[in-house]
Amino acid sequence: MLEYDDSAFYYFCLTMLGFYVVPGTWWVGRSVVRALRRVDEEARTSLEKKRIEALKEERKPSKVLCSSTFLGNLSLVSAAWACFSYLTYLVAFDGEIARFDPFAILGVDTAADANAIRKAWRQKSLIYHPDKNPNNQTAEEMFLKVTDAYKALTDPVAIENLQKYGNINGHQALKVSFGLPTFLLDQKNHYAILVIYLFLLVVVIPGVVAAWVMRSQKYGENNIMYDTYRFFLHALSEHSSVKMLPEVLAGAAENRSEKAIAPPSSRLRSATHKPRFDHPSIVPINCLIHSHLLRHSQPDLYQPSKTLDRILKNAPKLCDAMLQIAQSQRWLQTSLNIIDFQQYLTQGMWIKDNPLAQLPHLDITHAMRGKGAKTLKEYIRQPNDQKKGIASLSDRDVRDVLRVCDLIPQLSNIECEFYVEDEAEIAEHDLVTLKVSFERRSIGPVHAPKFPLLKQESWWVVVSSNNNLVLAEKIADQSLKVDFKVKLLAPPAAGAYSFNVDLKSSDYVGLDVRKTVPMKVVPASTLPEYKPHQDDLDLDDEPTLFEQVMSTAMDDSSDDEDEDAAGDQQKLDEEDDDDDAAPLTAAERRRRQARIKRKRAKAAAAASPKEVRENDDDDDDDDDD
Repeated sequence: MLEYDDSAFYYFCLTMLGFYVVPGTWWVGRSVVRALRRVDEEARTSLEKKRIEALKEERKPSKVLCSSTFLGNLSLVSAAWACFSYLTYLVAFDGEIARFDPFAILGVDTAADANAIRKAWRQKSLIYHPDKNPNNQTAEEMFLKVTDAYKALTDPVAIENLQKYGNINGHQALKVSFGLPTFLLDQKNHYAILVIYLFLLVVVIPGVVAAWVMRSQKYGENNIMYDTYRFFLHALSEHSSVKMLPEVLAGAAENRSEKAIAPPSSRLRSATHKPRFDHPSIVPINCLIHSHLLRHSQPDLYQPSKTLDRILKNAPKLCDAMLQIAQSQRWLQTSLNIIDFQQYLTQGMWIKDNPLAQLPHLDITHAMRGKGAKTLKEYIRQPNDQKKGIASLSDRDVRDVLRVCDLIPQLSNIECEFYVEDEAEIAEHDLVTLKVSFERRSIGPVHAPKFPLLKQESWWVVVSSNNNLVLAEKIADQSLKVDFKVKLLAPPAAGAYSFNVDLKSSDYVGLDVRKTVPMKVVPASTLPEYKPHQDDLDLDDEPTLFEQVMSTAMDDSSDDEDEDAAGDQQKLDEEDDDDDAAPLTAAERRRRQARIKRKRAKAAAAASPKEVRENDDDDDDDDDD
């Protein structure tokens, strides 16, 4: 009969707690280490000081360790460790599975003699005797333990069994019990247990499942809400311009949940693009994004705004989701516009701003005057003594300008080629590899003093042909020399094709590069016929291990059946030749012949099921005769 077992229940609870205690403790420890660790980022320019100070303030130990999330997890982990420690104590000192120590049970020293052991047994027996402790299951169990302990220390057979089997009664059969506490059997607890069971079954479990289902229905890939994908699919089109994208970003479900945003001023409203959506939750967010792009509410130094910070921190993944929608629809210009919008968001610039505005303190008009640089690339390549617009700046400002020029990546040795691995030509419908290689002189976090997040530099590879988008892939490699490969299908018809490969930065404005890469596609019929090697053909003809095993088993069965059939036929012939035996009647002979046929049919069953069925039909006809 199965019984409830407290010790097994303790082990079960320890195992279940371990699934939470280990990762929970790791999360709390990691949070503490991150809070106590100093922010390693140092301001590279004077403009980055405000942002670094804001990051240090955000990661301040007093803020991190006093947050509701950390305190809640710390409380749960502490409670779990308390339960874990208590259960460990129960298993070690109060569990039936604990090691049987007769000296500890009787309370005597290991060097005690027989008289001391007998005296301790009598005292313990009087204390825990069932007659003195009626209806006390614990006392009854202790009385049995005291008896077993005394027997283990006085009976030679019991001592031998204890040393050999770990039990004074010798080898024991397996005992099976439920890993549930014994208090569930107490009739006084039945109503409380029933209420708790119904609460867990009717409230807790359905609530957890409902919460999980609701969340899974809200969020999709990259932890982006499905409502956001639906809105992007509705708001974006093949003709979406860069001016329309701030409103599209403002309409994301993650941004519509922002509360307590002050109404935008009329000056800021007039600066925004003509709105398409006059929703009360989209208009303020749209104006707030424009305030970042147009630098209306911020001077040159970075000023933190909690709501705007949250919007900008979510902007990279939301822009990637917008690009994913555009790529699925094969919208080339919209995809390029979304990447440009990412650049503007990172640098806090807008469409009419000159790319030289990414350089701090610079007088752009003076820098472009006369034979000055017209683009950001030209200005960075110029020698420092020939850069215009910095002569009137202070030494600190000049150092900032030159430092940013060194931080902005300059791509060189850009190479793009199409090829098919292990082939000399590209044929129709081939799986083509595009290899993009380039070098850059510096790597590190993006210099974006107006963006509230430390971003690592990344580039987009956009492949197009005849104004049709082929693919768009992000390069997140932080190496000085990058070799990026991506797969695509060759055109379905032979001919000479030309593809545009755009290398677009997701962080800086004015660094984009376009390469035109040719592709010659030959007809698939002109390729030489592929002839497999003879070893490969022989390998295909070899039977598998399963086929070998089945064939061996069938052969053995067939040989046995043939031997049995031959033996029966020989026996039948011997009976016919035996003069002393009684002559067989025609009916008996037909029955014996039918029996032999059935054995032969069984032997040939695996080889020809159809023949087996025909033989069975013949046997039935013979039996009828």
